[in-house]
Amino acid sequence: MDTDGRVWFSLTHANTDSNIMALFLHHLKEKLDQETPGWEEGTYFQVDNAPYHTSEKTRLAANLLRLKLIFSGPYSYSAAPIELLFSAIKHGELNPEGLPTSKK
Repeated sequence: MDTDGRVWFSLTHANTDSNIMALFLHHLKEKLDQETPGWEEGTYFQVDNAPYHTSEKTRLAANLLRLKLIFSGPYSYSAAPIELLFSAIKHGELNPEGLPTSKK
C-alpha cells in the first residue's frame, strides 16, 4: 500500500532510550492504523544502529506490533534519509536561535 513517502519521527527534550522507542512504535502503529488501513503490507521501517533501536526491548516491541525493521549498515549517515531532516532541525530554520541539540 502506498503511504505517499511519509516520514514519521518524534522529538524529545531528553535522551531517547528503549522505553521511549517502544512507546513511539506503539503510537506510530496506532496512528497508521487510523489513517491508512492495510498499511502493514510492504511497509518497512529503516532505523540506524543506535543502542535504543537495536535493544532487546525495541525488537520485542516491534515484533509484538508486527512492525518490520530494517537496520542501516554501520556508519551509513548518507544512506539514512531522516538525517537531512535532523540537520534542518538542528541547524536550519526550525532552530533559528541556534539552541544546542546535543550534550556536546
